[in-house]
Amino acid sequence: MSVLKVRGLNKNFGGLKAVSDVNITVNQGELLGLIGPNGAGKTTIFNLLTGVYVPTTGTVRLKDVDGNKININGMKPHITARHGISRTFQNIRLFKNLSVVDNLKIGMHKNIRHSIFEAILRLPRFIRDEKMFEQQAMYILSLVGLQDKHAEFAMNLPYGEQRKLEIARAIATGASVIFLDEPAAGMNPSETEDLSKLIVKLKDEFHLTVILIEHDMKFVMNLCERIYVLDFGSIIAEGLPAEIQSNKRVIEAYLGEQVE
Repeated sequence: MSVLKVRGLNKNFGGLKAVSDVNITVNQGELLGLIGPNGAGKTTIFNLLTGVYVPTTGTVRLKDVDGNKININGMKPHITARHGISRTFQNIRLFKNLSVVDNLKIGMHKNIRHSIFEAILRLPRFIRDEKMFEQQAMYILSLVGLQDKHAEFAMNLPYGEQRKLEIARAIATGASVIFLDEPAAGMNPSETEDLSKLIVKLKDEFHLTVILIEHDMKFVMNLCERIYVLDFGSIIAEGLPAEIQSNKRVIEAYLGEQVE
């Protein structure tokens, strides 16, 4: 069953066509990879699917957290978040001067039930929400191995742990579809292997659908169940990892030369 359908997606920046007639289907509970050479348009597609950019043409239909099928074209990121979409970024975007646990609580902001008035007076509903968010945040931190650093400033974490915290915050929003933009960037082989296991663990724990961009081909091929390949803004291949590895068009796109 599909959770996300992209049809005829195009994005122009003035005279530049960054994304051209892209069609993608993401199945519920799937771990899907989007790969391609530098400048192929991968992050542009992520930005189109998460509300950062508005498509020039095309449709993006989402099965949201309530099971409703909705058109999310042009929705702002905070609106797509309400419908169950969350993401990380190539460059880590944590609240570095806040604690680890507070970073997760900010991710839960859309789930607040109390009013500003109740928060100022610290009325019972505010107290209940705060206790619930604290418990949820600590549980997620325990899954990513950061519970002992919950009071630490985010900026004081090692790089690999900051990556984990950003993924944890995306999950804390309560999303059902998570976009990971180069989650293994800058990690060493040991950290990358641990991250791969963590992503599978979190996907299973929270029944997530995960779409990721990554340049580490070993990471992608070992982790993803299915892969789309992008080149010059267009999808040139789709299939299982083994099929992608032997696809001549994919090899040509990465090597930049004709494959005999």
